Amino acid sequence: MNGREPFVQERTAPAPRSALRRTDIDGLRGLAIALVVVFHVFVGRVSAGVDVFLLLGGIFFFSPQIRNALNPAGLTVVQSFLRIFRRLYPALVTVVGVSLIAALVVYAPVRWSDAGMDAAASLLYLQNLNLSAQGNDYASISTEVSVFQHIWSMSVQMQIYLGSLIVIALVAVVFRRRSRRDDRGTSRAATGMFALLLGAATLASFIYATWLSGHDQGANYYSPLSRFWEIGLGGLFGMVVLGRVLPAVSRRLRLIAGVVGVALIICTGLFLDGAAQFPGPWTLVPLVGAMLVILSGNQVAGERDPRPTGVTALLSTAPFQFLGRTAYSLYLWHWPILTLATFLVAGGSGAESSTEASGGSPASSASGADGLQGVTATLGGGTGAAVGAGVIGVSLLLAWLTLRLIELPLQQTRRPRRSWVVGDRAYLRAATQSRGKASVAAVMVVTSAAVMVFGPTVSTYNETRAATLATEPLDVDDYPGPAAFLADAEVPDGVDVVPDTTEVGPMMPKTQDDGCFAGFSETELILTEDFNDSDVPCAYGDTEADRTMYLAGGSHSEHFLPALDEIGQEQGIRIVPILKMGCVVGMALPRVSGDDYPECAEWQQKAQDYIVDNPPTDGVFMTVTRPTTIRGDGPDLIPPEYVDVIGRFSDAGIHTWGVRDTPWLMTGPGAQLDARVCIAEERDGDCGVAQDDALLPANPALSALDGLDVTHVDLTPAVCHDGRCPGVVGNVLVYRDTQHLTDRFSELLAPEISRQMFDPEAQVEQSEAAEAAENPADEAGPRPGPDVFRLPKPGEDGYVEPEEPDDPEGSVEPDAGWVDPGYVDPGWVDPGYVDPGYIDPGWAPAY
Repeated sequence: MNGREPFVQERTAPAPRSALRRTDIDGLRGLAIALVVVFHVFVGRVSAGVDVFLLLGGIFFFSPQIRNALNPAGLTVVQSFLRIFRRLYPALVTVVGVSLIAALVVYAPVRWSDAGMDAAASLLYLQNLNLSAQGNDYASISTEVSVFQHIWSMSVQMQIYLGSLIVIALVAVVFRRRSRRDDRGTSRAATGMFALLLGAATLASFIYATWLSGHDQGANYYSPLSRFWEIGLGGLFGMVVLGRVLPAVSRRLRLIAGVVGVALIICTGLFLDGAAQFPGPWTLVPLVGAMLVILSGNQVAGERDPRPTGVTALLSTAPFQFLGRTAYSLYLWHWPILTLATFLVAGGSGAESSTEASGGSPASSASGADGLQGVTATLGGGTGAAVGAGVIGVSLLLAWLTLRLIELPLQQTRRPRRSWVVGDRAYLRAATQSRGKASVAAVMVVTSAAVMVFGPTVSTYNETRAATLATEPLDVDDYPGPAAFLADAEVPDGVDVVPDTTEVGPMMPKTQDDGCFAGFSETELILTEDFNDSDVPCAYGDTEADRTMYLAGGSHSEHFLPALDEIGQEQGIRIVPILKMGCVVGMALPRVSGDDYPECAEWQQKAQDYIVDNPPTDGVFMTVTRPTTIRGDGPDLIPPEYVDVIGRFSDAGIHTWGVRDTPWLMTGPGAQLDARVCIAEERDGDCGVAQDDALLPANPALSALDGLDVTHVDLTPAVCHDGRCPGVVGNVLVYRDTQHLTDRFSELLAPEISRQMFDPEAQVEQSEAAEAAENPADEAGPRPGPDVFRLPKPGEDGYVEPEEPDDPEGSVEPDAGWVDPGYVDPGWVDPGYVDPGYIDPGWAPAY
């Protein structure tokens, strides 16, 4: 052999039948991809096809890699990785590149940045971590789901392969020259040690996945540590069982094993909610099924007729063989085509499935409870069926073309000579001799680079543009915002909505840039900037003032910061945020996925104690209502835990400014509507929600908190009108997403929030409005108009000059029904006072 040649011809001895290519396993791969595609398109649930892929990947990964590592002349770990990468990456970069271009054609610019970021994460094999970091759970098909969501499984697989290759190489170094070798040149001791280590790692991963499924199923679904046991189990099965000749007594049992195995695989997606349960113990159901199918194809001792029978024969037929050969490309193609076709046909605003439209876990767990959630649920029966059939047909065609034109031509047909590649000029020169392959490599490099830079470039451009526009002063004549509802201000047509809808970053409160909030994983209170790494206190409003007010809770309290910042400057109050994302003060919320959120429980208790131990002079501003469900379904309510914590504050002499939560924009049970994207795409309708779907007729906090030291703030008239809560009010975008106010709209709410906080008669309005809502004069009549909480101002019709009391030191008889809110000077309120008429609101449903 010439030392310069990077490749040598493989030398292999004739293999026994049991070691020959198993066409039934290729057919099993075909069955798995068929289930993935059909379930994605028409069912909308996890089918277990991906789990079968992971098992099969382990079967054909560990044994060859272990033998190679123990062979002194075997490929290096670099070559082993490049061989896997060369097999998988060309098709991946092709599909991702084409899909990204198609997304730019189908999607409005508001989606380009996210699509580009997802595409880059896919090419870096980090999509699982990308989705997990964003808090996105695996979602069934909808108009909002990521084009590249499905690449999570390829990312998990590559991460496990790379980590395993490194460990195998390191362990092989220890055993390669120390153990007696068998006839195949493989160290028996080393092989046994590898099996032991693999078994231990598989068991540890299984235990971890079982534990994590009860703590954070969203992270569990995407974690390579949780998923390792599926590939590890395949590796153990391949080392111990695959190719083993079965005893003659098992001949009659093979047919039963095959049928039972196929039934377990197929029924998994119908009867188990894999998105909420995998990769936990229930994953054993399809994996055991796959192992039974493979076992049914093993050779039996004394078998005279080697022809396949039963399930083995079925899987060896041409349709399953075709699906098996095209499985990888079909997996890559079907999801982008499905998502883009669904979006295109639905016009970007079709009916959403009952999932969180973002990235398996509880998002699609709803599908298990609510029925089928495939494309027919999104587009309707007839249209969905036609689109689904078209998606499958186009996907099959593209998969076949990708196999013929990309996968097969670029396969490595000869075994390369051992090399560490890097720095081996002769090897690299010989490996790039083929102009065709060199050209293909160059195209892949250019395409990869273009995909990598696209998302960040678009994001930077959008953010710069949006930030620049955000600094421009608003013309109140063009942008009245909430005044359009509160004061019937004229709203001119033909004016661009503000803030700019292309980038969400500039719509965020200052606490985000300043690092003045606790993220999902933190349990400590963040009281100084840069997440407590700075000495600069987190403070807004009049930062030099002696008076303080806490802005406490989660993101639904945080989005009022722009308004409180202005109010604090006007009133001479320092606003101190005590915030944690996805959490509130008063109760230990679960995660949006429904999983436990222990960090919230710990943080909120610390927040309560801090507020009581360090009482603010001017009270705590916090939301006091929530939607009915954790995902945002209405109407709103006040959990009893909120009543308890406000009662604790009242007992400690701490006033509460209780703001009613804003309506959440929902398109169906558990399905949220992103107002920013909806407006940017100029969809039909107002990109809002019916008021009755989101809110009760009266603020539930009024009765639930009666008798406690609370000033109520209800901004419903500022965001809802004529029974609708739209995405844009007065040419100003209300929501930056599905539920959070934009900073611009929050700023414009400052006058109304200030009025309700500091105008005594505003509380009278609230009480009267509640009574009117509970006892309407005409049940069939319209709901109260937009000004029910607004007093006439000087110069307006209906304004009455308040009378000065004859005796300033004496008491003035308040209007009937008025309850002293106790907000004037929180210090004078008797901390032990409780209204004798107060009754614990046991009606509030448990949240």
